Amino acid sequence: MRVLALSDSKLERHVPPEEIEETCTNRRPAPMPPPPTKIPSITIDADLVTDSMAARLCISLVGHVLFLKSQVPFPVIQMARMLGGDTTSRAAKKRHELLNSFDTLASHLNTTFTALSTAFAHHCGTKGARSSGRAYLAVVLGPTPGSAKCRVMVGVNALEAKVWGKRDDCSGVPSEREGEDAEDDQKNDSENESDSDIGNNGEDDSNESGDSDSSDSSGDEEAASETESDESSQAPSPPPSRTPSPSSSPPPPPHLLPPTYAQELEALRTAERLLSRTLASACGENDGQGMASEMAPTQTHIVLRAPRKFMHPAWVPRQALSGAFDALLDQFLEESGERPTRDDIKRKKGGKVEGVWIRSRQRLTEDSEIISSEEIPEEDEMIWWTWDGRLVGFADW
Repeated sequence: MRVLALSDSKLERHVPPEEIEETCTNRRPAPMPPPPTKIPSITIDADLVTDSMAARLCISLVGHVLFLKSQVPFPVIQMARMLGGDTTSRAAKKRHELLNSFDTLASHLNTTFTALSTAFAHHCGTKGARSSGRAYLAVVLGPTPGSAKCRVMVGVNALEAKVWGKRDDCSGVPSEREGEDAEDDQKNDSENESDSDIGNNGEDDSNESGDSDSSDSSGDEEAASETESDESSQAPSPPPSRTPSPSSSPPPPPHLLPPTYAQELEALRTAERLLSRTLASACGENDGQGMASEMAPTQTHIVLRAPRKFMHPAWVPRQALSGAFDALLDQFLEESGERPTRDDIKRKKGGKVEGVWIRSRQRLTEDSEIISSEEIPEEDEMIWWTWDGRLVGFADW
């Protein structure tokens, strides 16, 4: 009975509230999800963003901005396919000028990002070669870039740093054609050696027959000379093989073939559709506004952040814009979650920044490209450049 009583007392034992509180406090809280950012982003299915991909997405974004900001009555691609009636009217002339400027900008952006990728590859501020960098392009709506009514920033993360004109197969891995040429050279060398050996044997045989006919009474001296000539006429030992055996050296790494033209086009179309869906989703938020807004037709300027060594005939360096656009870039990075928000900096009224991020699978952090000002050469200093053309919006049709 006592055993049962003890067991009953153990079963009826209550846990004191202090232990319950201590147990609850020791539990780790569930991790909070990252806060949503105001700047949308897209992630392409690639390790790096190529120059052609960046140019295609940026020109697509410019076309979306023109339509969302009421600078054109229809999307730019749709206007290019529409058949114009009266080509002498004022609206037709404006449409023609805008389409021509848009086509010029598209061709310039293709070579712009190629030149920017080359400038990143020649960067001297870091130790070793850079594989990628960050590019920033701003679409500014207003009379001038400094007096902007609207600013849309696009950030390209992990833009491939590659010297223009450099071949992808120059990585020390021999190609199939080089391997075939090496094998042919080895075969030719072996055939030449065998032919020379046969010629030497024939000459030695002829010399031996001549010596035997002219010296019949030489005796022991003739026999000794014939023995020496026989030893010298023996074929030399073949040289050691110059090609290592397959078992002695590891096989070369497989050479990755570049994507075909059809695969590259498909990747560009997929990225464009992803950008369109992202912008459409962003417009669905914020009470249906998002990036869309009603604006009077004005001029559209394109501003690019690039190092001083960047060279392109269509871009003009604008040192005077550094202060305003550096502040714009800081705000863009803070609202996209790339930098912590600083409360000690007062923002100007009406300084709203919009934009989108273009990312790859390889995430490039900002700390990897920031270097102290003492280590940055002057030619690698980042400044702002403006496109020498302009896009003029219109509302009449």
